[in-house]
Amino acid sequence: MISMTDWDDTVFCAVDTETTGTDPEKGDRIVEIAMIPIYKGKIIVEKAFVSLVNPMVRIPALVERIHRISNTSVMEAPSMEEVFPKIREYLSGMVPVFHNGKFDLTFLDFAAKEVGEFPLSPFYIDTHELSAEVFRRPKSLEWLAKRFSLTDRINHRALDDAIVTAKVFIKLVKMIGYENLGKFLRKWNGVLV
Repeated sequence: MISMTDWDDTVFCAVDTETTGTDPEKGDRIVEIAMIPIYKGKIIVEKAFVSLVNPMVRIPALVERIHRISNTSVMEAPSMEEVFPKIREYLSGMVPVFHNGKFDLTFLDFAAKEVGEFPLSPFYIDTHELSAEVFRRPKSLEWLAKRFSLTDRINHRALDDAIVTAKVFIKLVKMIGYENLGKFLRKWNGVLV
């Protein structure tokens, strides 16, 4: 576990996924993932990892209208079997930051199981939980973006939403204080245990 004295050198990483739906138990899968490092309060856009993923299942038309990722656009995308090892390698040594991390981490657990990889088990921070600390109730990413007057919109594309998550994280940490961040560090032990 990271001690309080290590925060200055910690590289955080905002992560967002787009999926074919909301329930991996019913066959929904990841179609896009983005990860973007945050170091010393700065978002390092040029070091971002972004990939479409061929989910090997059809993207429903209703969901396609939300994130504008079509079945055609993922047809030639790498499979999760190719992408998952890159995700693990990319996140190595970083603390992932999610908004509603259980959603993304559950999808990543299912992905790991399907491709025969060990699941990720990171220490992570959830801006959903941080927002509950600051605003007394958990808030949506869209609400937080408006509250912090961010010009970015939540458009349900992984990179854009990861950038918003990173910006919201930086704002929330300033309000909570780095010295208090340790109490929000969570260990993901998976849903498939």
